[in-house]
Amino acid sequence: MKTFKTMVLAVAIICGTAVNANTTEPTEPTAKTTSKAVKKAMNRELGNFLSDPNFEVEETISVKVSFTVNKNNEVVVLNVDSKDASIEKFIQGRLNYKKLDSKALIGQTYHVPVKIEGTR
Repeated sequence: MKTFKTMVLAVAIICGTAVNANTTEPTEPTAKTTSKAVKKAMNRELGNFLSDPNFEVEETISVKVSFTVNKNNEVVVLNVDSKDASIEKFIQGRLNYKKLDSKALIGQTYHVPVKIEGTR
């Protein structure tokens, strides 16, 4: 009988903690997507920021840049998918905390392919 009471108590504790762990408040959904016009304007602005690299590019380089936009409408680079540290430093230096004129969604993560054309 003693083991039965212990088992019932253990099951009650497990169920009670599982119920408490799943009680989260629902959050209001933010805007769902960025419009195509805004994305096009953002791509144009990012291209202007990245134009005229300050180093010689021998062959075309393609990287993927992940960034978000803060409440001041500034780009915050999260990741540059490149094996070359100079490319990563160049992109972060040119994009980080640059103010966008287009109205991107604040807090949304954007993934943009960036192609740097070579001189050949």
